[in-house]
Amino acid sequence: MFKKKYLAAALATLLASTAVHAEPTEVTVWSWFVQSTMEKSIAAFEEKYPDIDVKYTYYNYSPEYITALRAAAASDSLPDVIGLQPGALTQQYRKHLTAINDKAVAEWGENWSEKIFPINRRQVLMGNPEGDEGYYIVPQESQVLAIWYNRRVFEELGLSVPDTYEELKNVAATLSDKGMIPMFQGAADGWQNVNVFLMLANQFSPGIVEKAQSGDMPWTSPELVSAMNAWKGLFDDGIFQQGALGAHAYPTGAQLLAQGKVGMMALGSWWMQESKFPPPLSQDVENMEGFDYFFLPAVPGSTRSSPPVGGIDIGYGLTNNGASNDAAWTFLAELTNGVGLQQALNDLNDLPAFVGHEPKGEVSDHVKKMYDRFMAELPNAENQRLASPVVSEALENALAGVASGDQSAEDALKAVQVANDAAMEK
Repeated sequence: MFKKKYLAAALATLLASTAVHAEPTEVTVWSWFVQSTMEKSIAAFEEKYPDIDVKYTYYNYSPEYITALRAAAASDSLPDVIGLQPGALTQQYRKHLTAINDKAVAEWGENWSEKIFPINRRQVLMGNPEGDEGYYIVPQESQVLAIWYNRRVFEELGLSVPDTYEELKNVAATLSDKGMIPMFQGAADGWQNVNVFLMLANQFSPGIVEKAQSGDMPWTSPELVSAMNAWKGLFDDGIFQQGALGAHAYPTGAQLLAQGKVGMMALGSWWMQESKFPPPLSQDVENMEGFDYFFLPAVPGSTRSSPPVGGIDIGYGLTNNGASNDAAWTFLAELTNGVGLQQALNDLNDLPAFVGHEPKGEVSDHVKKMYDRFMAELPNAENQRLASPVVSEALENALAGVASGDQSAEDALKAVQVANDAAMEK
């Protein structure tokens, strides 16, 4: 009897010792999400869940992140959680992702998707095969695209926000004459080119790109041809900087904008985060007092300025590798609609994707007014995303070909139509 009691006590001591010294469960995450902000999100999460250790790997989106994902998917070595954009990027890796429908219902209730802003709900399922209602991406943040401008520079040069295309050309010319970059375009980055094209296309016919993707309108329609010619005009009319085709939006363009060397740049509501980066790159970004935004005025052939364009900025997917790790879903849920999200909003990283959230802490009056404007525009935003990876690549190639003068607008859009037809046949 004594021996049995001794052995039981020893076993209990051993188990207790093992539990105390057990390694925390690890979650691996990859994204292009700002590292300093992600570290705050992770710290808040690990404080709430001290038995979970999150390992984050940051990549610049283009081309590093895209290249890393492609290589890891090919070798079946993706991390537990990956940052995603809706539509094309999600669809490119859909077979490596786990639908989170049941997990989301258990976490947030049957009507959880109704808590996502409408434009985001439309984008979450973009590109899914017919009949596939799986949610392979959970949105974290929303965005609205706009043209940001340096208020201090405009004031010093006596410039006003342009209301017409002629005024936009004159503003660009004045900025160039003063040795500044007029409107920085990272035209080596397909994503930024697509964003500007969407601003233009929605001037001619709101929602037209969404209709073209679904086959309800041809990509070669007169409105899209006009938008593509307007895109070429931004280069020819000196609105974009010389050498734009070889330039990158990040880090080059964003740094130059923050340093006060750029007059205008097409970015989005996420640019408010610059005011939270220590130390500020210039006096212009401190509390964002040096910046504001406007929408592109009507280009030749159009009668309206660009409407808000946007939707999901970034979301996250649970990979097949992470599906068996319960801690991975716990982190993903908190990152998108919990303590992790709150830290991102506090850093003004962007707008929330789920209703009921807002930044906390110190926010200047100027930033608060811009934030409120963006939030008011979000429900009316036109869709920013492309559903198919094939169509997305074709449009990026078309924009590069037209900008360089190697293709006409008509020929470039014919190639997009071919890609769209092929995507719809799958």
